[in-house]
Amino acid sequence: MEYLLHWKSFLFLALTLSTSPLIQCRRVPWWHIKMAQSQGPNTCAVEEVPGTNKKYWTECKYWMNREICGVKTVIRYECCEGFQQVKHKPGCSGVKPMTNVLDTARDLGATYFVDYLTKAGLSDSLRQAGAAVTLFAPTNEAFETMGPREREKFEESLKKPESPYLLYHMVGRKLHSTDFDADLEIESLYDGQKLRINRYSNGMITVNCGPLVRKDQEAKNGIVHLIDRVLVPPGRMGTLTIPEILVEDGRFRELATTLLQSNLVNELRLGGPYTLLAPSDESFQKISPVERARMTKDPEARLALLRHHVIPHTICAPGVIDKHKIRTLGGNHISFHCNESGTFVNDVKMTSEAMIAKNGVINLLTDVLVPERVRSVLDLAVRSDDLKTFSKLAHSTDVAQELIQANITITVFAPSDKAFRALPEERRHQLNENTDEARKLLQYHIVQGKVKTDTFSDNQKVDTIGKENQLRLKVYRRAVGVESAVITKSDNEGQNGVLHIIDKVLTPPERSTLELLEENSNFRYRTPMFTAICLQVYSRVTRKQCNGRNPSHISFTIFAPTNKAFKRMGIHEMESLMNDEKSLKKFVQNHVVDNMMSSRSFRSRLFYDVHTEHEMVKVHKRKGHLMVNNAHIIEPDLVTKDGIVHCIDNVLMPKHHRHL
Repeated sequence: MEYLLHWKSFLFLALTLSTSPLIQCRRVPWWHIKMAQSQGPNTCAVEEVPGTNKKYWTECKYWMNREICGVKTVIRYECCEGFQQVKHKPGCSGVKPMTNVLDTARDLGATYFVDYLTKAGLSDSLRQAGAAVTLFAPTNEAFETMGPREREKFEESLKKPESPYLLYHMVGRKLHSTDFDADLEIESLYDGQKLRINRYSNGMITVNCGPLVRKDQEAKNGIVHLIDRVLVPPGRMGTLTIPEILVEDGRFRELATTLLQSNLVNELRLGGPYTLLAPSDESFQKISPVERARMTKDPEARLALLRHHVIPHTICAPGVIDKHKIRTLGGNHISFHCNESGTFVNDVKMTSEAMIAKNGVINLLTDVLVPERVRSVLDLAVRSDDLKTFSKLAHSTDVAQELIQANITITVFAPSDKAFRALPEERRHQLNENTDEARKLLQYHIVQGKVKTDTFSDNQKVDTIGKENQLRLKVYRRAVGVESAVITKSDNEGQNGVLHIIDKVLTPPERSTLELLEENSNFRYRTPMFTAICLQVYSRVTRKQCNGRNPSHISFTIFAPTNKAFKRMGIHEMESLMNDEKSLKKFVQNHVVDNMMSSRSFRSRLFYDVHTEHEMVKVHKRKGHLMVNNAHIIEPDLVTKDGIVHCIDNVLMPKHHRHL
């Protein structure tokens, strides 16, 4: 056929169309362009959602089908706006005669709307030449799905000389869809009351949160847009702001009271446009009185709860056709998504009702959206997929009460489930069976006060609850930790504290570094001189780190060679080292770092320069093994009261002694 394009033209056309901001024809494959071209001239895609009566006239030829609320749409073709089929001619080569807006609306199938306009005595003015007008014409299905209360009000409106309902669907000038912005207010013919029009990045357009399904139908005296909702004129409600509507409505006493107790009420009265996701009183009553009081009595928690329900722009349910993450006024993200049963915010369903305010829109929710900032630390742990074991142990002891109390502030370093699985089986069994042991371990992971990572200082010490122990906080390159663990998820702030997830179960150290080395049989290869040098280096590091501070703040790392590592040196080399006090001192210093460094702080494929007391050593991972120079760390992270010990399988000889 003469209107079919060569495949190279298809490719060029696809690339050209992909740059258009007005159509959703991105990355159209050549075969789809060929199929669209085969429909003939002046044909446009109509997108249908199988299993529903939803249709979207695209006024676009090259339109790829997509998923709408989880259902793959089907594309068929009709004549574009203003065209019709001609017998024995391809596509739509006939040009339709232009009619007035009333007949245009009837031709589109909005027969109920036209009949109501006629009944109200408005048809004559809409057929005659005069000032241009835009009609937002509801479909017949929109009238059929009106609720009894809305229908009663609508029927009552028709008895008035000029029906407010019908005039609210009209604008006194031409409005093309290209005139619609993200949040546009347009005065209707009903007493200047405004319509709120929203255009979304996915191509959807709503009018007062009703979906626009067919657009830009030209008429002699204006334009007709087909919408899938009957617009309810606001009356006095149109002059009210979001907080005022909540107070007037009567279904939101709990939300309105909470709002009036916060400074946010002034922002929602004067600013905008906003979307308020409004839980009803019944939604609040689903929450226990204790939890509800904890959320609403604390000023900070109350404000966080309210701001979590406010979006700083307008969102309507028909604009949601897929998954969308949107930032709330509180700074958190919430997820909008939809399926065949409706539209949801996170896991909370939105009703089909939307109330238009002077400065935004109110969408009704079936439940309260509870932000993490309002939950207790225990709630945060229970809701985490990584903390099942920690939560189970907390509930099996009285530690759960410490994690939920609103009158104390705590920080929890909670080991992940993977961290608990890394414990010896015997230890895991002991924690499950012995309540006292479980309580002692969990309490060692809880500190007093709110400690967020932006306040961490290296080797800073914080008191655990009960003040029986302290935890050392660590600051690494692009990581933070506590003791020998690294924090994998940080700063999850709740109503009574902060939750951090760590990659290791912590145990209070019971020995100093020298006690550990003395008691462990792997490190008993000693001579009197060697021991004296170790004590001398230990004393020097201690004095260096204290430097006027409390001696309890010292913290260092020992790379401790095992007995086997010393034996690999050979008798001659060992005797030479032991007989030279100066060389021996440098040798010992080369295994000591005046800072506590966990093996978990070193990442793969990176090389770390670490200053010992003598010179620089290289720490890196090779084939999964952590190494210091050429020595493997065979047993890492032996935590002591004053530092950490890593067992290595080779000695770290100073550079100018390595030839020995």
